[in-house]
Amino acid sequence: MNKNNLEKDTLQYKRGGLQKDTYHMSDTSTWSCPLCKDESSSKHHDQLLKTERGALGVVKCKKCSLIRINPRLTNPDAVYHGKEKDYLEEFRLIIDGKKEHHRDRNYLEDLNTIAKYKPDQNPAEFLDIGTNTGSFLRLARNRKWNLTGVEPSKSLSNLAQEWWGLNIINSFLEDAKLPTLHYDIVTMTDVFEHIVNPNELLQEVHRIMKKDGILFIKVPNGKYNVFKYNVRKKLLGRGGSGSDATSDDFDAYEHVCHYTDKTLTKMLRKNNFKILETKIALPVQIPMWHKYVGQYYQYKQPFFLDWKGQIGRTSLYHASKIERLIRGGSIGHLAPNIICIARPT
Repeated sequence: MNKNNLEKDTLQYKRGGLQKDTYHMSDTSTWSCPLCKDESSSKHHDQLLKTERGALGVVKCKKCSLIRINPRLTNPDAVYHGKEKDYLEEFRLIIDGKKEHHRDRNYLEDLNTIAKYKPDQNPAEFLDIGTNTGSFLRLARNRKWNLTGVEPSKSLSNLAQEWWGLNIINSFLEDAKLPTLHYDIVTMTDVFEHIVNPNELLQEVHRIMKKDGILFIKVPNGKYNVFKYNVRKKLLGRGGSGSDATSDDFDAYEHVCHYTDKTLTKMLRKNNFKILETKIALPVQIPMWHKYVGQYYQYKQPFFLDWKGQIGRTSLYHASKIERLIRGGSIGHLAPNIICIARPT
């Protein structure tokens, strides 16, 4: 494919969600820091790190160091209310059993981590929050857990039920009216960073979980995103306000909070959870089909299409383990994703 065709296809980049390339202030809202409740909507209390997609500000709270998007989209979950037919195009070869989902390796690692605390040979009530199309939950169907998903997007919840036969509640968790002290396992896999009301959500999770249950959360590492941005801007010379605004180092249109191991554990402890374990998760090898055909697909791509990116992510993942040893156990800048296991107190 020649360069002209590649540029043409990239400009026609199509994805199932409703995200836009550029947002205006009318699309946004300001909010205080959810971790320390500092009234950080003013610039005085926030350190601006960069802007993305026009009006979205990536800021660091000067009081507690939580990185969040401020101003953020008023309704960031709305980007997942796309058309079912568009999501079908993203997933069609996975549904037909012809291709593997690009996150399957990550999902299996997550399920195996959970099984260390709640063995999958034993029946257990398993709730997945933010199920999306059910790609994660579908891999747990051959275990003895009783699976339920909660997903606010009508189109995504319909597809999870249709494609995989999953039990999905089309709702936000806070509105689902689930039973108290009922669930043995609650998961948020690549979800908690999307949540604009993390305290309220965790309080509801605490209510519905059994006292010996476990909460599994996996999020992108905020320190890694800062590292990635600084490398691109300062070392590779790709800085300037224009490129800052158009690069998605923080995925600001959908990821409203960017946790580190420190801020994530503080958020959980604040809401009466005991931390059992934090660990570094495998990197996500994101497919780059859209660079060649303009269409985003969820299935894996051949190694040669993104060999530099895959080698880079894998190398940083292994280096992050050494970095953690050097730092005395805290997770540093090289770890792409963080896993935290917690229990209600």
